[in-house]
Amino acid sequence: MSLKTKQEKSRPLPPSVSRMRAQWVEETALETVQAPNCLLGIVVGPGGSTVKKIIDQYKVQVRVPRKGSKDEPILVEGKNKTLVKEAALHIKAMIDEEKERRRVTTPVSRTLFIPKALHGKIIGHRGQNIRPIIQSLKINIVFPNKNNNNDEVIITGLPNQVEQGISHLLSLVTSFPPCLA
Repeated sequence: MSLKTKQEKSRPLPPSVSRMRAQWVEETALETVQAPNCLLGIVVGPGGSTVKKIIDQYKVQVRVPRKGSKDEPILVEGKNKTLVKEAALHIKAMIDEEKERRRVTTPVSRTLFIPKALHGKIIGHRGQNIRPIIQSLKINIVFPNKNNNNDEVIITGLPNQVEQGISHLLSLVTSFPPCLA
């Protein structure tokens, strides 16, 4: 009896539905967009609002993988190949823009090797040489302890400011005569 119920549930589709399905499969364009799992929320938006706008604007279906899924692309599907392509490019642009925004706004640390003998000169009396750089660029510069013979100077801040800070430090280093031991 259980065999009959299983057979009854899997009835073949009516011919008209099969034709519609076949036609949809034949005429459907599909584009995939790879995105890191941490950026899928950018595509979905608050309450799904962003993905709904894309669906309405481009007349496509968008399937975003669930959080936690690995290496699954975003699927953009529709009947109009041009609109599907445009929607996929729109999604890719959103992801690229967010990647760049995060890259620029995420603090970084860089290590610069400056001879220990120059640390005091670079810092200046009570920090007079280094303080303006730190304050204007909003970066943190850490020199090793006086008792430590380490040459590492660590600069932390936003990427662009850290690069400018490194340039300022290098110009200070070159402004002092070389140390003779």
